[in-house]
Amino acid sequence: MKKWFEERHAPAAGTYLCRTIDIGDNQVKEFSFGKDSPFSFRLFIYKDGEAFRAFRNACPHYNVPLNYIPGDVFTADGTQFLCMTHFAKFDTCTGLCTEGPCTGESLDQIPLHRDGERLLIAEYD
Repeated sequence: MKKWFEERHAPAAGTYLCRTIDIGDNQVKEFSFGKDSPFSFRLFIYKDGEAFRAFRNACPHYNVPLNYIPGDVFTADGTQFLCMTHFAKFDTCTGLCTEGPCTGESLDQIPLHRDGERLLIAEYD
């Protein structure tokens, strides 16, 4: 299986995403790269207090986006991410699937670099 950064249209290290103030606490901000392609690369950043975590917006069970409605990636109680296709649930800190057809697998976590109030894709290997 490919690593996230080997996927078509994956953003390069140093790619500017947004400012920290653009994301509310316990909210996500979504991004898409290669929008005109059927193989666009989607990711979201989740803000948890002062922590920011980025994940590829693709369910490991069948490589489909978690959501159909922008920003709607949470379970009803808001404590986990939810795949709207397979109803798999994912830990918001690690991306680990805790329930559903891909239990034990994880969302691809994307490294972030914080430069003051700017969030960028960090170096990866």
